[in-house]
Amino acid sequence: MIIEVEDRFCKAAEAFSQVLGKLQRAAARGEAVHAVEEMTWSGLIETGRQMIVAYIEQQGEDLPRPEVIEHEGKQLHRLPARRTRSYVSAFGLTPFERDVYAARETQRQEVVPLDAKLGMPESDTSYLLQKWSGVRVVKESYQESQGTLREILGFAPSVNCLEDIAAHASEHAEVYFDQQEPVDPTTEAEIVVATSDCKGVPMRKVDAPRTKQDVEKPRGKRLKKGEKNGQKRMACVGGVYSVAPFHRTAEDVVNEILRKEKQEQRPQPQNKRLRAVLTREVDGKEINAKDVIFDWLASEVRQRDPHEQRTVVAVMDGETKLRDLQELKIQRAIGILDIWHVTEYLWKVAYCFHPEGSDEAEAFVETYLRKLLQGKVNRVIGGIRQMATKRGDLSKHKTKKLEQYLNYFAERREYMKYDEYLAAGYPIGSGVVEGACRHLVKDRMEQTGMRWRIAGAQAILSLRAIYVNDDWDAFHANRIQTEQRKLYPYKKRLNVILNCAT
Repeated sequence: MIIEVEDRFCKAAEAFSQVLGKLQRAAARGEAVHAVEEMTWSGLIETGRQMIVAYIEQQGEDLPRPEVIEHEGKQLHRLPARRTRSYVSAFGLTPFERDVYAARETQRQEVVPLDAKLGMPESDTSYLLQKWSGVRVVKESYQESQGTLREILGFAPSVNCLEDIAAHASEHAEVYFDQQEPVDPTTEAEIVVATSDCKGVPMRKVDAPRTKQDVEKPRGKRLKKGEKNGQKRMACVGGVYSVAPFHRTAEDVVNEILRKEKQEQRPQPQNKRLRAVLTREVDGKEINAKDVIFDWLASEVRQRDPHEQRTVVAVMDGETKLRDLQELKIQRAIGILDIWHVTEYLWKVAYCFHPEGSDEAEAFVETYLRKLLQGKVNRVIGGIRQMATKRGDLSKHKTKKLEQYLNYFAERREYMKYDEYLAAGYPIGSGVVEGACRHLVKDRMEQTGMRWRIAGAQAILSLRAIYVNDDWDAFHANRIQTEQRKLYPYKKRLNVILNCAT
């Protein structure tokens, strides 16, 4: 089996031989394969741990050990006793000893040759284990992540360690978003789409928005109808992608919205990227989430269409602040009011005249949705107002509500040129960002009983966006490279430093 190995790898070879022996005995007994798999896996984990220990020892033995070295114009001394480095690899705890150089015993450790040679992370947790842990925590709670890792590996970092891993990774996430490699413009479709929406994140009381009701409500008091435990902060979600033109008729859209008739051959979004940000304080200064998202969207649009040869559209709901930011930061974009939000308002208008769930209400929505899709916004507004006047039987409350709904349309009519949008093949629904609010934010941040601090919530939102964007491997590699440059700026000169020592 294993004929010859170096002494330092003997323990690993012995551990592997034990695994093979157990396999042979299991085969003789005819044990169930699942039991053999479990036994083999745990044995290979221990074999891997022994191999990592042996590898680290080998690398340490190959390094020179001068008493004094020259570094950055000063002499550094090898400290008398080796220092122990705690290290948790993907195979378990594998601590080791190594030489450390400093000006004197009590001063900062300036050169640690073995750490630099091995590319040790800043924390005690290996980069591979950090990567795997990150994948878990962006999907499930820290406790569930710990349980999953323990089930697979036989051990797991503590919950506090997992939180620290996420926090440190998220610090690089903000840099990664700003420095991320741009999408290749030649892979982009004809229409670039920018979209944004907001979604609440349930917060712990200390970080919840402070309202009068929240302050005055006695602790433990029974909630009134409509009240909810905890308060939410709004995360601003942004999305950008490109898509080929998709020409439809008003009737096509009516059938899709009201009859759920999904249209075939719909072009797929290309190069989709998402991001979610909470308004928070950084270095004593408040960072507004919507400003961050729209700066990022504007940068993405510029990178994707540097020569302004493509059509840019911004599909969003009717929130004034979002639209103002779009017009300020992505001025060339054609603003489009999301048709799904328009439909929701039409239902509200219909219920001013007809009972909820009635055939009459459905017929009302179908009629006026078709007219809006045909570009007849002013006629719709005028016709409904005239209908209300002729009927004369609406209550004061319904009359007030109806006017609010119609004003919503009137104030946004410049973004409701649906006949032109459909003829040009533009998207008119914000399904991508709506889905992102649910998948990126809600599915992780609103799991049972979850309440967040701002920093912890932002860490998960940033990392989850990277994961959802399918950028996890690229992000992790970029983060390692950045951290290594910071930790070991002398790594490329390490052999010169050690071999030229006096």
